[in-house]
Amino acid sequence: MALFPTIFRKNRRNFSYLSAIILLFLVSFSGGEVRPFLGYLSTTIFYSPFYRFKTNIEDLKSTAEENRRLKNQLAESALQLSLLNETRRENQRLRELIGFAPPKDFRLIPVKVVSLLQHFYPISAVVNKGSEDGLYENQAVVNRYGLVGKIKEVMPRYATVQLLTDPSNPVSGRVAQSRQIGIVKFSPERGMYLDNLPADADIKKGDLITSSGLGGIYPPGLAIAVVDTIYPNAGEILKNVRLRPTADFFEIDELYVLTEDKR
Repeated sequence: MALFPTIFRKNRRNFSYLSAIILLFLVSFSGGEVRPFLGYLSTTIFYSPFYRFKTNIEDLKSTAEENRRLKNQLAESALQLSLLNETRRENQRLRELIGFAPPKDFRLIPVKVVSLLQHFYPISAVVNKGSEDGLYENQAVVNRYGLVGKIKEVMPRYATVQLLTDPSNPVSGRVAQSRQIGIVKFSPERGMYLDNLPADADIKKGDLITSSGLGGIYPPGLAIAVVDTIYPNAGEILKNVRLRPTADFFEIDELYVLTEDKR
C-alpha cells in the first residue's frame, strides 16, 4: 500500500499532465457548460507556454537591436570626439604659428610629413612637396619650435628631409648667451650633444643653442636645442654637454621649408 504514494510523489508532475489530458479527452465528448473550461484548460496547458516563449524571443530580439543601435551611436560619438580633438590640436598649432616669422630674406613653404623613417630615432621624413613647388637640396627645414633638418633629396612632387637626429647630419651651433660655437651632433647612445666646445667655454644649463650660420646651409639664429646637462671635464680639453632639442622629432607633422625670398 505504501508503494503507490511513493510513486505518486516521484511522478507528481507527470500525473498532473496525465490527469489534464484525460480530463480534456473526457470533456471533449461531453456537452453543456464544460466546453468553456476545456478552452481555458487547453490554453493554459498547451498554448500559454509557447506564447511566453515567443514573447521572450521577441524581447531578446528587441534588446539585441537596441544594443546594436547604442554601439553604433557610441562608435559615432567616439569618432566625432577624435575629430574634434584633432581640430583643437590643429587650432593650437595654428595659434602657436602666428607670430612665427622666417629669418630676414627668407619665406616659408609649408609641407606635410607623409612618411617617417626611424632607426631608434626618426632620421628622415618624406614631405608632400618637391621641385614643382620650389624645393631644392640643402634648404633648411623648420617647425614652430626650431630647426629640424634640411632637404636631402628632391623629386617633382616629393622631397626627403634629413633630420638633425640623423648621426650623419651635424650642424654648427652657437651658444646664444655667450656666442661661443660648437658642433651639434646626435647619436642613439648619447642623444643630442654639443661637441668641439672648449673646456673653459662659458655655458650653463638652460642656455639656448642656435644655428651659427656657418657652412651656408642654415640661416643663423634658428633654435636647435637647450643645454640639459654639463658633465665635469676630468682634465679634458673639451666640454661634455648634453642637449635637449627644442623640436620633438617623434611628433613632427607640419614643417616649413625656408627658401630665399628673391622678390
